[in-house]
Amino acid sequence: MPFVFRLPDIGEGLDEAEIVEWLVQPGDTVARDQALVEVLTDKASSELPSPVAGVVLTLGGAEGDLLHVGDVLIEIQDGSSGEAQAPPTDPARNPDKAPGNTPVAPPAIERPASGGRPKASPAIRKLALELGIDLAAVTSTGPGGRITAADLDAAGPESTASPTTPAPPPAVFESSTLGQMTPGRHALRGVRGVIARNMAQSWSEIPHIHTFDELDASLLLDFRTRMQGMGRTVTPLAVALVASARALQRYPLVNACVEDDEILVHERVNLGVAVATEGGLVVPVLEDADRLDVFATTAAVGELAERARSGSLAAADLRGATFTITNYGSLGGRWATPIIPPGQAAIFGMGRIADRPTVVDGAVVVRPVLPFVFGADHRLVDGDLLEAFKRSIINDLTEPLRLLVGA
Repeated sequence: MPFVFRLPDIGEGLDEAEIVEWLVQPGDTVARDQALVEVLTDKASSELPSPVAGVVLTLGGAEGDLLHVGDVLIEIQDGSSGEAQAPPTDPARNPDKAPGNTPVAPPAIERPASGGRPKASPAIRKLALELGIDLAAVTSTGPGGRITAADLDAAGPESTASPTTPAPPPAVFESSTLGQMTPGRHALRGVRGVIARNMAQSWSEIPHIHTFDELDASLLLDFRTRMQGMGRTVTPLAVALVASARALQRYPLVNACVEDDEILVHERVNLGVAVATEGGLVVPVLEDADRLDVFATTAAVGELAERARSGSLAAADLRGATFTITNYGSLGGRWATPIIPPGQAAIFGMGRIADRPTVVDGAVVVRPVLPFVFGADHRLVDGDLLEAFKRSIINDLTEPLRLLVGA
């Protein structure tokens, strides 16, 4: 009998996964631990390896299908029984296996100049990130134009970013595919499908309230400049994250959610940080943010954002947030009404810091102003609590030195 490989429990309580891309087809010979399929779970892509060596018989679904844990993913004839025969290989589809043909290395597939996202598995993207290799500069030789580990080895140091001239973090993320789609009907799947389901759930279940405000960011920017002069990197976003963690400790009801007609107050302070990527919006999680200082937070957020944009996040990196910050100001926005993610009670939105007229000691002067908004679940958070929570964060943002002395 063939070996039946069912969708495993990938962890973190996930019970379903979407088939993103099959890496094998019926009739293909696979080795043990060879990647079979790329699946999407809660916005994170993962490759599932083959538990056995053998010949692929059938696939358990088409690309875009949603499977539940325990569903048949693939059937493989592993040679343990002669009862099930592998389907004959189609020479037209796989000429290397046709009689009389000698297998040869697949031809190199040049990356198109249009700037499309290179095809690579999450593991390869993570490896490229660790090696500092730009995947867009790598020539792929894998099936369907996918980049392999051997391609990274062949790329060599010439595809590695220069260590002396680090690229500045992008202020605005935009790609050639932004907002592009051909006329007609398209399946709502992938990352966009996950976003759609989460946002619809939040908007239908959570009664939102929002409060808008702005603050003088002079000392916030001065703090960043002074730290840079001391050789330390700090970003306004990191300051906001630390300030939020401190406020959540002061007001634990904001670090909570409604679950099954009960109030669940989270034991940990895990902050979600919204990141715009080519595949859509993802929210990696900064775990135990209340234990990090502003410098460690800056480094950790930078790493999470880079992994998000390179597509190397794991499912665990996207789960467990108890509060979210969205910095739409990095995209040029001033105001927004962000939607609270499921399992949380509040969200903090930051706009773009810009010079604006403001009143200081009765005189109109020009100062850098940070607009921001807080959204909260009105089932848990009333106006007085929301304003107290907001004031706690404002105090830290207007005088960031408080974060260094623990005031």
